[in-house]
Amino acid sequence: MSAAVCTESADCPSAAGQVLALRRHLRALGREEEAADTAVTTCLMWVAGVLVRVALDLADPRSAGALMDEASAVLASAPVPAAAGPHPAPSLVEPLTSRQLAVLRRLEEEVSLRQIADGMYVSYNTVKSHTRAVYRKLGAGSRAEAVVRGRELGLM
Repeated sequence: MSAAVCTESADCPSAAGQVLALRRHLRALGREEEAADTAVTTCLMWVAGVLVRVALDLADPRSAGALMDEASAVLASAPVPAAAGPHPAPSLVEPLTSRQLAVLRRLEEEVSLRQIADGMYVSYNTVKSHTRAVYRKLGAGSRAEAVVRGRELGLM
């Protein structure tokens, strides 16, 4: 079986168009809008997680970067949840880049920054820079705080 390449056209809509179509389909099946959005978001988060895991396993930094960018685009296409009561979800003033997000996820593994650098095929100093940016953007003073804050924000 061969895989078809999908380019944006009337027969093959953009990712955003496909997300809208999925939401409409779920609502047509009797799902409430919030439940449909939750189902779509859950699926998109799973897809993004798979892309990130594949990117982290690649030996080619260019391909890994492209997959990380695609994972970010997948998450960006997720439906925006309706306000859920008096406590809105925390958010970042400045979002993490795809590489900073990859470093944050590796920080959870309790490996050294040098091991993270080796696994990402970048220099130790690059990982240190990404780590400092992650701490700054998350308002964290330590690795543990950054991981906890990342979990609170749904980044992990």
